[in-house]
Amino acid sequence: MNILYTIKNNMNLSQPIEVLEKLFVHLYLEKRTSNKDLSLKTGLPIPIVSAFKKELIKTNYADKKGVFKLTPSGIQFVQNELNYKLVDTELYRSLFSKEKNRNFKDELVNLLSPIYAKRPRVNVLLDQAHATLDTSIRRVMLLLNNPIVFKQKILFLGDDDLTSLALMMAFKKLGNYCKDNIYVKDIDKELLEFIKEVSKENNFIINTEYVDLKHSDKYAKYFDVILTDPPYTFSGLKLFLSRAISFAKNDGSEILLSFGQKKPKENQEVQKLFSDQNLFIKNIYPQFNQYHGGSIIGNVSDLYILSVTQSSYSMISEDSSYSNKIYTGEINPRVKFYQCKSCDNQLTIGYGKSILTIEQLIEVGCNRCKGTKFQYRGQEKISLSTGTKQLGTHLVIGMKNCETDKLKSVSAIETMMIDIADKCKFNIINCHFHQSKFRGVSGAVILAESHFTIHTWPEYNYAALDLLICSDFEHHETLMKQLQSQLNSQEYECKILQRGF
Repeated sequence: MNILYTIKNNMNLSQPIEVLEKLFVHLYLEKRTSNKDLSLKTGLPIPIVSAFKKELIKTNYADKKGVFKLTPSGIQFVQNELNYKLVDTELYRSLFSKEKNRNFKDELVNLLSPIYAKRPRVNVLLDQAHATLDTSIRRVMLLLNNPIVFKQKILFLGDDDLTSLALMMAFKKLGNYCKDNIYVKDIDKELLEFIKEVSKENNFIINTEYVDLKHSDKYAKYFDVILTDPPYTFSGLKLFLSRAISFAKNDGSEILLSFGQKKPKENQEVQKLFSDQNLFIKNIYPQFNQYHGGSIIGNVSDLYILSVTQSSYSMISEDSSYSNKIYTGEINPRVKFYQCKSCDNQLTIGYGKSILTIEQLIEVGCNRCKGTKFQYRGQEKISLSTGTKQLGTHLVIGMKNCETDKLKSVSAIETMMIDIADKCKFNIINCHFHQSKFRGVSGAVILAESHFTIHTWPEYNYAALDLLICSDFEHHETLMKQLQSQLNSQEYECKILQRGF
């Protein structure tokens, strides 16, 4: 490989060494070409291609006369040093034909479908949402577009999408069996074990390692390409992107980052994060990735191709640990409520519960009748505070699809609020209710513990309630069941805030 650095120095080339590798492989694949055609293939100026040809002729890697083609020494260099010795070059070249490309992808689907059907269940605590098999194959075909892919060190920084297996299966079909090519580093031990087992069954090797990116470590600058699909939080993106830069070998390395669209202001912060770390956005593929159960990002995310530059650096040093929360469930914990359609049993899933997702609930079934059909009834956002003095619990509640006539009636709303206060064992001091000019009802129940208020919008079948309790609140289930029952609400949302300082 030293010959490439000699050629680079002789050419006074400012681009990374990978540029010369790509020129070598394109010339190998084309067998014979012109300077102009090679320039069009690689996107490099003709003077650079001409200078490259002169250097190859000097080293006896290209013919001196006639068309531009490699000598046997040049061919041997590509085969041995750039890992093309075992590659089925005719099949690889055919991938650039639309019809052959489609056939190759169909074959991969057939090989991978039974494997993907058995992959471990998502761990929502790690913000996992499986990408579709088609997405993994799209990623693979994008990687195969790079002619030096067979000699690159490729790292999957988290791979619950199993794209590493899809890539290795493609390599196997193309004849490449390099055991030091593909790596997976992940915090999910079950996933790593699955990848190892499938690799063994298919007679190829994927290097797997358990890694918690929050911890400081010697993140070796070893990889040409890093693929990562980080948690859908800004702190998660910051951590994974910093570690990806730490793993990048040089300024020719690329980071393939999958990340969902956010609001415009948050998207600006994402772009600024790239800029602050001196990453060059080489390309963006909007909505490139599709997911099963990734509703928080609309089941799609964009793919960014980021080039590492000479001045790129990690905002989180490899010698530094990272203590910030990075997963959605940590930053924005929620519980969701479902009602069994068979026995009307109310079930709670999500943060702090044994069942985390509706998919798991359907799999397990109702704990009363084992039914598997459920009606969504609402959710609560839980605000977790640490290191604060807790002064009270504050519930902000929205009741949806309520009974219109009840929302118009002052007497009905007052009776309901007092009845619920009694059932929740609140100590009522006073109360006042009145009809608003828009025919809704506003009211407040003053409690010894604080207050319980409501305002209704009959025209939207909606009621907003606010409860502040300056003591431990032990009747949350009673409160929500009574509100839902007495307002005949089909759905609700509840945010729980811990008040204090």
